[in-house]
Formats: sequence, structure tokens, C-alpha cells
Amino acid sequence: MSYLHLHFDGDITKNHTVSLRTLGVSLTHLQAAVNRAHLDIKYGEVWKNARLKTEDYDLTELWSRPPKEGGYIIDFINDSPNIKKTLTRIINAVTPAVEKSKSQALTTAGTLAQQSILKSQQVSLGIFKPQSFESYMPTASQNPYGDRAINKEIDLLISVVRAPNSGNSTIELGIGGDQSSTFKFNRTQSENFHSLVSKRVLGDPLLYSVKVMELDSTNRSSRVFNIATERQIKLHFADEANFNLIKPYLGITAPMVFIGSPIYEGGAYDAKGGDVFFIGIA
Repeated sequence: MSYLHLHFDGDITKNHTVSLRTLGVSLTHLQAAVNRAHLDIKYGEVWKNARLKTEDYDLTELWSRPPKEGGYIIDFINDSPNIKKTLTRIINAVTPAVEKSKSQALTTAGTLAQQSILKSQQVSLGIFKPQSFESYMPTASQNPYGDRAINKEIDLLISVVRAPNSGNSTIELGIGGDQSSTFKFNRTQSENFHSLVSKRVLGDPLLYSVKVMELDSTNRSSRVFNIATERQIKLHFADEANFNLIKPYLGITAPMVFIGSPIYEGGAYDAKGGDVFFIGIA
């Protein structure tokens, strides 16, 4: 029997109950992690904003058992082979992230804008020659965005113990598929996990060919159509001067060729739909 097990303990519980807010946040993102893992197995990869189809809902259902005391404990079960594979996929994503968050020194890489200055200097000085995005196109196994997608939901699930009013609380996530694992987080462990999976760094600059679809001057960003993947992606800018460089390309049929750095999140990048940081016009 495959299962998911949640055990809340500490100040976020009261007389063996938890608040609707705490339970709602946790269950929403627990189901989302299941959805992401299912899609990753189904398609061999998962991408930003991927959604379940009608036929996927029955394949991702787990059914609750009555809550138990001991803080607040609730289990969800399903005996289907599909769920077993899905839950094993979650274990395989979460385990290395948890281990890294325990042992890895979590250092800041600076803001994306600060990182972009270095990337721009490397290109200008000839230290780095950008290759085309088409030749770069990684496979899912080289940059496992599926891990990032799953861990992002787990991070939001365990955010309940790093909330300001959570006090000295813990949340335990038990998962049983082809194998079984239990992950327990207090505030510090949750913060370390968050720092790891949310860390954003710029990859090596690439040459992109796009069509500019819309501009957002308030947030200094743009939606562009990536000709190679035939998908819209979000483009970020360091300052107003860089943002102004692409304005002449808005709405015209001719593509804009520019140098940009893929934004890696938690060590992974969604090559088909991931965000890109603008470095300069090619």
C-alpha cells in the first residue's frame, strides 16, 4: 500500500488539532507535489505551468484515513501501481535536496542584476563566447527540472513551520512507494531547505532568437516568443537602459537576436519555458 503521512507537532497544533490555514497550505502543496511527479513520469520531464489533463486526476488520487493524535497526524493511501511510481519519484527528488541542505554551506550569489554584470563583462572581454540556444538545449536528465518542480511544492508545504507564529514546531512527511522515507523539518531545517531549492543563479550566456510579445515597464520584464521552442518565456532586465534596448522590436515580425543567461532555480532550468536574464543585443 502506497501512502503519504503528515505529522504536525508543536505550537502549530492545539489539543491534537491544527488550524484550517496550516492544513490547507500543507495539503494544497502536497497534492501539487504529487501532480508534478506524475507529470514528470508521464512525459519524461515537467515544465513550468504544466497542468493535469482530465485523465490524470484519477491517477493522482490518494484517500485520507481518519486523523490520529500525537500532535496531529493524517495519512493518505492508494494501492495503485501508478501512485507507487509517483511517490517514489517524490522520494528521489526530495532526498538529495534534504541531504544537501544539511551539509552544504548556503552562500549568496548576489542579485541576478549583479550576476548579469559579470556575465556581460565575460562576453565583452571574449572570455566567454555564447553558443546558440538550439545547440545548448539540455535534456531533462542533464538539468532535472522535475526535481526542482517537486521540491518547490515541498518547500511551500513545510513553510508552515517557518511562519512567524509557528514557534517551536515540526512537520514530518512520510512517503511510501517502491521505497519508504521520512523527512522531518523544524524551523531551521525548513529555512535551509528553502535556501537551497529557491537559490537563483545565472547560467552561461546563450544566443536566443525571439519575437517580443509584450513589455512590462513597471516590473522591467518582457514576454517573448522563443522561436526554437515555440513557447513564450519571461525576460528580465537589470536596468532601464537594457529594458529600452528591446522596445524597437515590440510587435514587429523580424526576430530579435540577443544574449541572455538562463535563470537556474535550485540548480535546475526548464529549457522550454524557463525565465531568461537579458545581457545585451547580439
